[in-house]
This record gives sequence, structure tokens and C-alpha cells, in this order.
Amino acid sequence: MKVLRSPASIRIVRPTTALKPPNVSRKLATAVSITPPSYLSLPPPGPPKPLLQDPRPPVVTALGTEYNENLFRYTSGRWLYNESQQMAQRYIKFDVAALHRIIASVCHSPVVSMEKKEGLFNKTLMVTLANGQKVAARIKNPIAGPDHLMTSSEVATMDFVRHNLGIPVPKILAWSSHAANNGVGAEYIIMDSAPGVQLSTVWRTMDSRQRKNVVNSIVALEQNMLNAKFAQYGSLYYRDDIPESKRAPRLYAHGSRRFGSEEKFCIGPIAHRNFYEDERAAMNLDRGPWSSPEDYLRSLALREEAWISRFAKPNIHDDPFRNVSGPQLKEEHLQCLEQYRSIIPALVPTARKVLASNLWHSDLNPGNIFVSDDEERRVVSIIDWQGCWAGPAYLQMTSPSFLACDGAGLPSGLDFPKLPPEYDIMSQDTKAIMREDHKAQMLHKLYEIKQLYPYRISDREARTMPVRAAGRTWKDGILPLRLALLDIFSRWTELSRSDEPCPLRFTREEVQELKRQRDRYVDWHDFLDDVRTTFGMRLYGWVSPHEYPSKRALLEGTRSRLPVALTSQLEEILPQDWWPFRDTVPLPSAPEVRV
Repeated sequence: MKVLRSPASIRIVRPTTALKPPNVSRKLATAVSITPPSYLSLPPPGPPKPLLQDPRPPVVTALGTEYNENLFRYTSGRWLYNESQQMAQRYIKFDVAALHRIIASVCHSPVVSMEKKEGLFNKTLMVTLANGQKVAARIKNPIAGPDHLMTSSEVATMDFVRHNLGIPVPKILAWSSHAANNGVGAEYIIMDSAPGVQLSTVWRTMDSRQRKNVVNSIVALEQNMLNAKFAQYGSLYYRDDIPESKRAPRLYAHGSRRFGSEEKFCIGPIAHRNFYEDERAAMNLDRGPWSSPEDYLRSLALREEAWISRFAKPNIHDDPFRNVSGPQLKEEHLQCLEQYRSIIPALVPTARKVLASNLWHSDLNPGNIFVSDDEERRVVSIIDWQGCWAGPAYLQMTSPSFLACDGAGLPSGLDFPKLPPEYDIMSQDTKAIMREDHKAQMLHKLYEIKQLYPYRISDREARTMPVRAAGRTWKDGILPLRLALLDIFSRWTELSRSDEPCPLRFTREEVQELKRQRDRYVDWHDFLDDVRTTFGMRLYGWVSPHEYPSKRALLEGTRSRLPVALTSQLEEILPQDWWPFRDTVPLPSAPEVRV
């Protein structure tokens, strides 16, 4: 146990313009446009959007009762397909009594009760002590990421941003990243409970001034993180937790502001779960730290090439329509990833500011933000720093999920959105809807101008889309990366740093086929989204436990009622089994799922 003492976080759309008559010129490729798939940036297997209020009842365990198996299982939801596999990845058995003893030792008071609140990657136990103190004990699920590295990096990151950057995060009381010899049998972090109230519980009742306060608070805290520029790209650790051979030689970038603790912290290998998923955990991969953005971008492709060559197989987090262009062939994936590696220099912008290595909280959803319980509603704590790392600023910086808006109605640059000209003649109900949409757009634009605009780069989507797609080709199918490469081909003159010719080539027939595949992909994913919306399911078939029986029965009767034209097309392309809501991988040897 380690105790801390105070020092002295695809959607491909049709182009709005018609495709020009095809030829093999660079001008042709410009006509096939895409927008980045929304789910490519989501950490699987989370929901596409966080719930603003969690309706799920917590599991309460009081001392004096037998341990509850539901404490070890995932009980906050169920899956309509591949459920056994999803549950197995979130099952973790640990010694409850040993955990209680550690908490009592650190807090100098025995445990009275414990309430489980869980996300998709961890279990958080809200503990009440005899002296009235409340603390949180976090237990890492198997799916969360690599042993030792994930927990040790999260603890070091929270310590650094709290004491060196002034970010309000819970104080860590004790932790262990070595499950085999800590007595508990699982990695854990014990920390103070976050002060204030969870933003998800009050956001809908907040007025415009309070919501603006939240945005301004987040901007100010993120600015503190942007001020710290690290020497290399990777995850942050205590120096003693990482072998010397895996540490970057220095903490801060040359010429940048120092925030102290250089003898305490280091940049080491990335702890993100994507580098350790499935067989990747045991493979000899380049996980950093990286000295250049090109090295990081290259490692994404080399990681997937190595895994696809040896282990590629269906996974529960695969896109159900990834075979839109035909069966998954290893050779095609490897060729496409090699093409991606050939254009990496064109993907990296030249401005030093956007290439800086910065820590960033990538999951600022309303459940991870706590605000003051007063009229001001200032941000007073940010939780869930798991997986946060120091990466290139232009790839790291995105808007918090609860500020996301449909980009179609947003003006570019420094202009703020306005109500439509016909607003005055709309009905009162329509006006109310338009006002709410306008308020949401204003908040998004406020954040964009204050935080993202200074870090703007030309052709952002063209530069970042291949990076997001390259690390997920087997999950999402090869089409997103192929379309991203076509976009690079069409913009090569603007993106390339030299007069070298573009290494990519697309024939007229290839462009026509990509367009057909893109349109079909959009149609099928529209169908998929419609079904998800109709059934009220989230990504990968997640539903709330009380809805599972009715949703399961409804889903089983839907397939036979689909239009014949749609099913015929699907069966022609995917003859094995096109139905997306089905078990796709073998059952694991894991505890059975109990209703």
C-alpha cells in the first residue's frame, strides 16, 4: 500500500455536392468528402453520450452482512448481445474485509457502510466511516487498461495536476497498483470524496449565467494544463514506478516553464487501453515515450499491423457493419496501414504551439465534473483521470462532451451563432426549441473561441481523421481509413511540406467504388442508429437492467419485419449473418450472468 502525504480525464456523411465526372486527377478526389466518424474518438465500450442523470440504483453493502456477489459484478446495465463477454470484462473479485482494514488504517476510523457506483471501466465504492468521514475507493475492472501502469499513471497525474498545476482533484489517501501482493486482490485508489455537487444532477436546472460560469471555469483549469509542456509524449508517472530505460530523459520541454517536481515525476510509456487490448498486452510494441509526433503517429499503425498479422479476429466492440466493403482481409488492412505511414509527415502541422506535449482530460462529461453548491456553480473538482496522457495538443484538444453541438448550424471563426431570420414568425413552441438550441450553440462557441481557436490549424479534420482511423481499422472496417487517405490525396498540395509527389494513387474506378461504399455505409448506419433510438439502447447494445426483458423480446421480433429490399442488399454483401444485434465472439470462461 502506498500512502500520499501532502508536499511543502463513424459517422461518414454524404457530401452536400454531387460527385464530379471521375478521372484520376487530384481534383477528382476532392469531391468525395467525409466528416470524422463520431465514435472513432470514443473509448470503447462506453456509451455514445453520457447520461445527464444516472437512473440506476446503487448497490449498497453494509458491514455485518455477507459479501454480495453483485459487488464484484457489473450490475448497472445489461447488453442485448455479447453480454457474457461484456460482463466478464467487468468482473473483479476482491477481499472486501482487507479493503475495509486499509481504509480504516488510513482514515483512523472503521468502515460503517459502502455504496457501489460503477462506470464501464471501474467500480467506485462510496465509503462512510464511523466518524462521519466519507471517502471513495476505486477498483479497476479488467477492461480498464494495463496492470500497474493504468493505476500508477492515474495517481501520479492526479498528484501532479493538484499540487503543481492547481487543478481541483480529490486528494489521494492510499493506493496500490500491484493486485497480486496488496492483500485486496485488485488495484485500488482510496481518495477523498469530491466536494460540491455532480454537474449531471444540476445542469438542466442551471440558468445561462451559471452555465457560462462552468464553461469559464473549465477553460481556466485547462489553461493551467496547457501551460505545462512536457519533453516527450506519453503517460505521467512517479519516477520510482517506471524502469529507467522506459523514462523520458527529462520532464519538461526545453525553454518551457518549469512547474517543479522534476525529481519526482517522469514521462513514460502510454497507459491507454488501446495499446494493451486483447493480445496487444503481451506484444513487444512501441508504447513510447515518443520524442516526436511522427513517432507517435507511426506507432499506431505499427501496433495494428503487428496485431492484425498475428491475431486479427472478431471482437465484441467491432462495428457491426465493418464488412461494408467486403470480407475483412488482413492483406488489405496491412496495405492501407502502410499507405497511412507513407503520408505521416503531411499529417503533422508545423506550428510549435499545437505540437506541444500537454496533459488533457479527454472525458469531461457531466458525471466527472463537480460544481459548487451555491448560486455561482463554479467547478470545484474534476474526477476520473484514468487514461489521461501528455500528447500533441492538436490531437488532444476537444470540446467537453456536454457542450457538443451540431456543427452544421455553427458559424466559423470568431462569429457567434444567431437566431434564424424567420424566428419572429415561428410558433411559441418552435421559438422555445430554437432558444434552447441557440443557448447551447452559444456555450459551445464560447468554449471554442476561448480555448480551441488559439490552437486552430489548417485542414484539421484532414490531418486528424487518418490518425483516429489508423488505430481502429479492424474494429471499424477499412473504409474510414481509405476515405481519409483519399482526402489526403486530394489536399496533398496544401498539406505536404515539400515538392515530393503524393505517395498515394487512386484510379477512377477506385474512387467510384469508394463513393458507393460510403453511401451504403451511411445508409446502413442510419438504419443502425434508427434501431438503437427506437429500442433506447446505447453503444454495443447496452440497456438498463429493468428494461432488458422487454427490449430483448422486442428486438427478437424486429428482424422479420424489416423491408425485403434492405435485407436482400445486406444478405448480398454480408451473407454470413448481417444482423448487427447478435453474439459475434465465442463465450468466455467467466462467471455466468445473473439477472
